[in-house]
Amino acid sequence: MLLRRFLPGVALIAVGAGPLLAQTTPTKGQSQPQEVAKATTPGKDPTELKLQEALRERDAIIRNLLERMNELEWRVNGGYTTPPRADERPTLPAASSSRVINSVVSTSTYDTTERQATEALDQALIVRGGLLLPSGTLEIDNTTSYFSASSDHVTVNGFALLPVLVVGDIASERVREDYLLPNMTARLGLPHKFQGEFTVPYGYELIRTVDANNVQTSSSSFGLGDIGAGLSRQLTTEHGKVPDMLANVRFKSTTGKDPYNLQSSQVALGTGFNAIQGNLTLAKSSDPVVFFGNLSYTANLKGNHTVSANDPNNPAATMVGHFNPGDAIGFQLGSILALNPEVSMTVGWDQRFTRSTTLNGVDIPASYLVEGSLRLGTSYVYAPGRTIDLSFGVGLTPDTPNLQFSVGVPFRLGLWGQKPRKLDVH
Repeated sequence: MLLRRFLPGVALIAVGAGPLLAQTTPTKGQSQPQEVAKATTPGKDPTELKLQEALRERDAIIRNLLERMNELEWRVNGGYTTPPRADERPTLPAASSSRVINSVVSTSTYDTTERQATEALDQALIVRGGLLLPSGTLEIDNTTSYFSASSDHVTVNGFALLPVLVVGDIASERVREDYLLPNMTARLGLPHKFQGEFTVPYGYELIRTVDANNVQTSSSSFGLGDIGAGLSRQLTTEHGKVPDMLANVRFKSTTGKDPYNLQSSQVALGTGFNAIQGNLTLAKSSDPVVFFGNLSYTANLKGNHTVSANDPNNPAATMVGHFNPGDAIGFQLGSILALNPEVSMTVGWDQRFTRSTTLNGVDIPASYLVEGSLRLGTSYVYAPGRTIDLSFGVGLTPDTPNLQFSVGVPFRLGLWGQKPRKLDVH
């Protein structure tokens, strides 16, 4: 079970300590020893007696952990439906008069215990679309992302006499782009395995261009991006060889400043086109790792924008352009490793292919994009319901930002439904 994922060494220690366990485990009908004898036996080495006492304490701790796991597993497999009676609970001998080992988890709180044991892993799956929030749970995720991209452009205005000799003007420029994009995402768990999502991006973008004469020009924008909303539904729940399967549909608006209505010193924070995206996500656990995969298709909707007419006789002339943005298909592959109940680590690969955009039925050059990135991430639960999520990405293709880094601080609130109970340890 999931608790075994975080206690891999217990079973091995218990096997090696078999004789000691047999010596200290009481049989039916025997009374529980109340106190371990002190080192007063004549003829015995005090050091040996202390060692035996330490071994007995170790055996008691091991037995306690195994009994707790057995109780939780019995609960999952259809055992206890109500808290066990006092005479049904496992008993343990005391290790000493001052240290009595008797810490059994009540099975009535199993769901809370299991949820706490995998909170960091669950958070990583929720962010990546592989898990839904419980019904009645609201999560507010404040994530700030930084992207850095660079490119070099060489423009040749002339003709070639030889393959290595060009007559005319050769102009080169270096372009550096920096984006700082805070996003506020609200997720709400709904009944019948649904989840709603609403995203508001608000960020800053800076583009610097340096020409061949080492003259730098810059343009920037700060404001609202394209607001989006989505709805998710869990189609299957993992059992046997069947993985968790989740479907999601998202809509992106055009609330951000688009590239067709800019002033000279501004850059776009939106695309200028509405979009609908469908996602199918699979997740399969293999303790302590969860593997996930995602397949997505984005339909960028057509739109009309005013653009330059490219008339040499009238440079200021404009016309209405009919744009058909290229649709995109992408996938994600990755795994999430639960290091302990508070920490998980993620390794993933994102890939997306975007078809060429057409203007008045003609393909726009260089508008076909291939984006690929390698991502590493970690989630840390620093308080109940409070998590910090870090993600680092490296672009693998020229169309992808060179560096991607994000910090998310989600927190959860219970709006309705049963409130989580505290862990009952007695």
